[in-house]
Amino acid sequence: MIPLRAITPSAPFPRVVTQDEIRSLAISQRLLGTEEIILIHHTDCGMLTFTDDGFKDEVQKDTGIRPPWAAEAFPDLADDVRQSVARIKADPFVVHKDRVRGFVFDVATGRLTEVR
Repeated sequence: MIPLRAITPSAPFPRVVTQDEIRSLAISQRLLGTEEIILIHHTDCGMLTFTDDGFKDEVQKDTGIRPPWAAEAFPDLADDVRQSVARIKADPFVVHKDRVRGFVFDVATGRLTEVR
């Protein structure tokens, strides 16, 4: 059982692994004692429904300004989980890299499947 004090949830929607997320993970591990990171994506995710370029085009059409940042939409849940886990493991500020795991939660069935 994981002690409750070692659990530091990170808010959902959309949870793309950015430098801000890495900052939160580094603080959690270095100051709060967290040793394991579990990343969970879910089916029916809105990030699967658009592309970065399409989104930027719409924003530019509406505002006249093209966003300089990526929305980081993705077409495949498992591939994005793998990429996100790799980003976390590659970051020098994350201490405990051996216990970073990724999952996909199926909202229709309630099943949680580990992605390797």
